[in-house]
Amino acid sequence: MTDIHDRGRALTIRMLAPRSKGGKGLNLTLTKPGQKAYDPATSTVIAAPQAFTGSGLRESYKQTDIDGTLIHQGDVKLLVSPVQADGTDLPEPATGDQIRFDGKVLKVISVEPWNYAGVACGYEVQGRA
Repeated sequence: MTDIHDRGRALTIRMLAPRSKGGKGLNLTLTKPGQKAYDPATSTVIAAPQAFTGSGLRESYKQTDIDGTLIHQGDVKLLVSPVQADGTDLPEPATGDQIRFDGKVLKVISVEPWNYAGVACGYEVQGRA
């Protein structure tokens, strides 16, 4: 019998899938800055960003949640699927990453993973334009 956490993950993946695949979400691109490396030939430090395609759902914060310190006016909450478009695991978003969602580029401010008994079920991401 399938574990309840695995079933919860499967439900999250189905619900946050793009509309074209029967879900309620939209495509998004998570961009991680990548590791910095010194290039001795040019005497510069380079960083190769990594991009991952996934899906998610945007939700607005309640007016009572906006305090001007942690949550600013215009911040959005993204519910992000734990898998990429190709079905492999999406790396956990982190502060400083960028997410392109619905034509806007958002900076990741905070991340709250949904991790139940070691099963990554999704991520709640605070994004800021």
